[in-house]
Amino acid sequence: MVCQQLQQALVELAAIPNGHVGICAETIDRRHLIEINADEVFPAASSIKMYVLFTLLKKADAGELSLDERIEFTPTAAKPGSGVLFHLDHGLRLTLKDLATLMMMISDNSALMMLTDYLGVEMINAEIDRLGLEHTRFGDWSRFEVTYADSMRFGQSTPREFVQFLLHMRGGDLLSPKLQDVFWDTLRIQKYIEPLRKFLPASPWSREFGLAELIWVASKSGALDDCVTESGFVSVADGGWAVSVMSRDLPNIDSDPDKAAEGLISSISLRIFEAWAPLYEGEQAT
Repeated sequence: MVCQQLQQALVELAAIPNGHVGICAETIDRRHLIEINADEVFPAASSIKMYVLFTLLKKADAGELSLDERIEFTPTAAKPGSGVLFHLDHGLRLTLKDLATLMMMISDNSALMMLTDYLGVEMINAEIDRLGLEHTRFGDWSRFEVTYADSMRFGQSTPREFVQFLLHMRGGDLLSPKLQDVFWDTLRIQKYIEPLRKFLPASPWSREFGLAELIWVASKSGALDDCVTESGFVSVADGGWAVSVMSRDLPNIDSDPDKAAEGLISSISLRIFEAWAPLYEGEQAT
């Protein structure tokens, strides 16, 4: 009954007049599932950066690289859009872990470009293939400044494949415990572009100030001219769920002062929280 009511509420929310929305959410115990256009392919925008982080950590796990290795920020790596490196002086030498942090925390496109050049697009897609994600592809960010409007060019996926990956990661068998912690810690530091977390009682600052965290969100958002997306994991006590909201064919989001597409993700996330969080009340926080 809970899922039926939630499904209907989300169907109504997703029925926007301009654009197309896909949703998938599933609890970690696999008891509850929501799927609305969950197998349709959408632009992933910056959410695809999640797989760059995974590939980096996978190679570190195999001893093929060190996260402490430093590489130089050069003019060819500078990409406009989100981030800060584009505005800093060239010659700065950052560790691979620093770049991953910038890429996930503030969606830094220059950090993404440096990691992509280091790893290679083929290697990133090979890791995606090994995960069995048939419709997920990492795209070409090298010409981001001149092909910005071609949203599918930068990466694509389905809501279900994001959820499958995140639940698989929570299962703990894709990376060593140490690097799995790095993966989740890096996703949890996104502080400024997080519609999934906006209406939830979760603070991105709690850990830094040593406060208790009964609820936390680890996610990666993304947006281009015609799409807004976010995929992540919401941890509640001993439970939680993976959720992915993706969209396409939206009116130009930069001209929308109300940020309706981001608000839609926040509303969907809140509805799921209100329906599923009570299922774990009374359980111990992790």
